[in-house]
Amino acid sequence: MVLSVCPHDCPDTCSILSRVKGGRLVKVEGNPHHPVTRGFLCPKVRRYPERVYSPERVLYPMKRVGRRGSGRFQRISWEEAVETIASRWKAIIAREGSRAILPYYGSGTLGMVHGKLAGKRFFNRLGTLQLDRTICTKAGRIGYLYTMGSSEGADPRGIPYSRLVIAWGTNTFSTNVHQLPSLREARKKGALYAVVNPFKVKGAEVADLFLQPRPGSDAALALGMMHVIIKEGLFDRDFVSRSTSGFEELQRRVEEYPLERVEELTDIEAQKIREFARLYAGSKPSFMYVGSGCQHHTNGGMTLRTLSCLPALVGTWGRPGGGIFFPTSTIFPVDWDYLEGEDLRPNPPASFNMNRLGEILTNGNPRISSLYVFNANPMAVLFNQNRLLAGLLREDLFTVVHELFLTDTAYYADMVLPSTTQFEQVDLHASYYHLSLQLNQQAIEPLGECKSNLETFNLLAEAMGLEDPCFKQDSWDVIEEMLSARHPALEGITLERLLREGHAPLNLEIPYVPFKARSGQSESDGRFPTPSGKIEFYSQKMEAEGLDPLPAHIPLKEGRKTTPALYERYPLYLLTPSAHSLLNSNFASDPWMHNPEGRGTARRAPTIIINPEEAASRGIKDGDLVRVFNDRGSCLLWASVEDRVKPGVVVSLGQWWSRQCPGGKNANYTTPDFLADMGGGSAFNTNLVQVEKTLWNA
Repeated sequence: MVLSVCPHDCPDTCSILSRVKGGRLVKVEGNPHHPVTRGFLCPKVRRYPERVYSPERVLYPMKRVGRRGSGRFQRISWEEAVETIASRWKAIIAREGSRAILPYYGSGTLGMVHGKLAGKRFFNRLGTLQLDRTICTKAGRIGYLYTMGSSEGADPRGIPYSRLVIAWGTNTFSTNVHQLPSLREARKKGALYAVVNPFKVKGAEVADLFLQPRPGSDAALALGMMHVIIKEGLFDRDFVSRSTSGFEELQRRVEEYPLERVEELTDIEAQKIREFARLYAGSKPSFMYVGSGCQHHTNGGMTLRTLSCLPALVGTWGRPGGGIFFPTSTIFPVDWDYLEGEDLRPNPPASFNMNRLGEILTNGNPRISSLYVFNANPMAVLFNQNRLLAGLLREDLFTVVHELFLTDTAYYADMVLPSTTQFEQVDLHASYYHLSLQLNQQAIEPLGECKSNLETFNLLAEAMGLEDPCFKQDSWDVIEEMLSARHPALEGITLERLLREGHAPLNLEIPYVPFKARSGQSESDGRFPTPSGKIEFYSQKMEAEGLDPLPAHIPLKEGRKTTPALYERYPLYLLTPSAHSLLNSNFASDPWMHNPEGRGTARRAPTIIINPEEAASRGIKDGDLVRVFNDRGSCLLWASVEDRVKPGVVVSLGQWWSRQCPGGKNANYTTPDFLADMGGGSAFNTNLVQVEKTLWNA
C-alpha cells in the first residue's frame, strides 16, 4: 500500500491509497484517514490503473514523420530528442533571442514540483516569455482583492456550522464531491441549501432554493439582494460601521437596482429575489461558495467584486461557517519567486496571457519560433480554436509536447516526449480547498521510457549548458527545500511525518477563520489588508485605476442590448462548464468516461443541451446531430433536449478532444479569446451562437 495524491485540477486534492502487486498498480481507493477525502474517490479517478496502463499511453520519445496534425510519429531515443531540442533552441536564441521560445503549461498536474515549478525555473533561466496564468480565477481574484485586500476566503471545513450554504456559479456535485459530507452534516442541523446557476446542475433538484439567472447577470442579482437588505434594514449595522467603508456610497448605488430592473436583467422574478435576500440576511453564519463559472464572462471581475460585498453587508465574516469561499492556495507559505528561479533570469521578466495563445502564435511580437507544451492540451481547452490551429500549423514553428497521450495538441507537435503519471513520480501537494499538505509517494516504476517534468527539464538544462545547482536537484531535494520554509503554519510538518502519514494540516485553527482578530477581541472583529483596513464597498484604488469604485452590473460584450445585430444572428448563449465525466480535457481519452451526462447508456457524446422550446422552433429532436456556429467557427454536437436550461441558453458540458467530436471540432471553435474586465481573465462564457439541425439526420 502506497500513499498517493490525486494530481488533477480539482479542489478536493484527494488522498489515495494505491495498491501495488508485483510492481503493478492494481487498485486505487480513497484514504479513510484523510479528513476531506473520507475514504472515497470520484468515478473519474477510481479506474486510474486502466489509465496508467492504457494502450494509448505515449511510452517513448517520438518525432513527426507525417504532415502536421496527421498524428504520424516515429520512435526515437531520448538522446536524439534532447539533442534535437537543444540544438534548435540554441539556434533560435542566437538568431532571434530567447523570447522567441514560448512555454505553455496548464493544470495537468497541480503538484508543487511537477506542476509549474520545474518548467518555470528552467524557462526563467533561459530568459523566455513566461505564462500569465489567467484562465481560471484571475478576473474574480482581482475583483475580490479590491473588496477584501486578500484572496483568503472562508474555510469549507466550517460548512457544518453554517445556517445557509450557497453554491453560486459552481457544480459541487460534479467538481467538488467531497464537500457533500459537510453539506449533509449542515443540513442535518437545519441548514438550507441554495443553488444559483444559469444551468440546472446536478444537485439543484435537492436544493431548498434554485435560482436560474441569465448568463452574466450575477452582479445584478447580488445588487438586487443588497437593495432589499438595505431598504428593509436587514444589514448588520455594527459590522458595517466597524469593519467596512463606503456604506453610504453603496446605499446610493443599490437604489439604481430596484427589483423591477433586476428582474429584467436576470430573468428572475422580483419576489424570488426578495425572498433570497431575506433568507441570506437572516441566516447567519452563511457560507457562499462562488465557482469560476460566473467569472468567465467579460464582466467576471466586477461580478466577484460585487458578490464579495454581500457577506460584509450582513456581517457573516469572523465566525466558522461564515463568509465567501475563494481558492485558498495563496495561504500556503511558499516563496515561489525563489523556487521558480526569478533571480536566475538573464533579462527583465516579460509574460503573455495564456488565453491568447492563438493570437501570439499568429501575430505575436516577438515572433514565436518554438512552443513547448507540458501539463496542458490547448487544442482542446483554449478558445477561438481556428486562430490557435492556424498558429500550430505554421511550418516554421518548432513544437515540443511532453504528454501522457497523443492529445489534439500533440498531433501538431514536431517532437512528443513521454510523461510519467502521478503514480510514477514523487510530488508535494497543497489544495485550493482544504488547508493541508500531502506527499505523493511513487507507487510504481515509470512505464517505458517515461520521464517526469523535473527530470526532463534537468536533461534539457544540461544540454543547454545550464550549470545552476537547481538543475541538479531531484524531487526529494525540492520537497525538502519547500518544507524548510520558516513559517508558523508549517511548524511540525516534516518530510518524515508526511512519509508516515501522507498528509498534515497547516497549523491553523480548525476551521480556519480568515480576518478574525487573534487578541481576545470579539469574534467578528478583524483587520483587513485593504488601504482602509476595512472591507471596501467603495474602492479608492479602483477609482484611481479608472474603474467604477462601486459594485455594478456591466453588460456583456456580446448580448441582446450591447450587440443587437450580432444577437439577431446568434440568439443563444453557449456555456461550456465542466462535465461530470471529465476534468478540463483530462479523461477524454478514457473510453469508460464517455457515457455522457444525459439519460441512458445509448446517449451519444459530446452533446449540447437545448431547451425544448428552442429545439421545437428549429425542428430539432432529442438525439439529432446539430451544427453550433458563429463568426468564430462551428462544431457538430448531439442534441440533448432538456429543460435544464432556459430559452436563450444552450450548454455543452466538458472540453472534449476535437477528434472525438462528430465533425472533428469541439465547442471551443466557437468560444471567444477576448478577455474579462479584470486581470486578463478568460471570458469564454460570453459566447453567442446559433444552433441548427444538420442534413446528416435525414
